Amino acid sequence: MPRYLICTDPEPLPDGTCQTTAWVDVGGIKQYLPTTAQATEIGSIFMVSLLTLAAAKRILKPQKGL
Repeated sequence: MPRYLICTDPEPLPDGTCQTTAWVDVGGIKQYLPTTAQATEIGSIFMVSLLTLAAAKRILKPQKGL
């Protein structure tokens, strides 16, 4: 996990220096990815919605030759 040194002064000095600083841990892309349980739930909902759309398309499609 990368760490960055940040300035905690309300307003930095005119020359760009800071009186007080702090190290901050910054997470990577991993913190934005869903957990396994969330991914399973999202995948299930996605598959059910695709199957529902396919069934609705087949049921609502007008018959040819009438």
